[in-house]
Amino acid sequence: MNSYNVIVDCRRGYTRLGRCLRVIAYAAARLGGSLDAVLIVDKARNRLVTLAEHHGAGLLILPPGPRGKRYNSAANAVQTDVLAFLDPAAELPEDWLLQADQALFDEHWDAVALIVDSQPGPSWLGLWRGRLYQPRYRTQALCIKRAWFERVGGFDPERDMGAERDLLARLGACHARVLQYTQDSPKTAS
Repeated sequence: MNSYNVIVDCRRGYTRLGRCLRVIAYAAARLGGSLDAVLIVDKARNRLVTLAEHHGAGLLILPPGPRGKRYNSAANAVQTDVLAFLDPAAELPEDWLLQADQALFDEHWDAVALIVDSQPGPSWLGLWRGRLYQPRYRTQALCIKRAWFERVGGFDPERDMGAERDLLARLGACHARVLQYTQDSPKTAS
């Protein structure tokens, strides 16, 4: 059985955290392995404590700092086969974790990322994508086998924005099998 730890930095998407935790609980109920959730917070506010208790998530209180440093601290505090980093503001499909589990263990990928185009360009640039216009992607969910997370040294502790994108690039540079997909497009490998 595979074990997962879902890590959510609560600085973003605070108002959508309840929905995020419901999606995690739904995924945990359908997963064949074990799943624990950890919420990274600056301080334990009543609403966060109540949400965490209601959904069986733990709270990890960390000082403010770059997202990469906070994610590394949370990853070092848990022992699981797979680390999953979620954006609480993301609209994740209910079967996101089952898809990730299948890709990681049945199809032998090393990491799986659900991405979204965060700055869509004008429609007339659609023909020029890849030449003139480079879309900016935001990672909604990143699932990575612990061995690869440790092999590349985790997140860059100095990065806040783009921490996930940087980790994905370093995984690719180390020849990890990384599957990236969007909810609207077919899967692409790197």
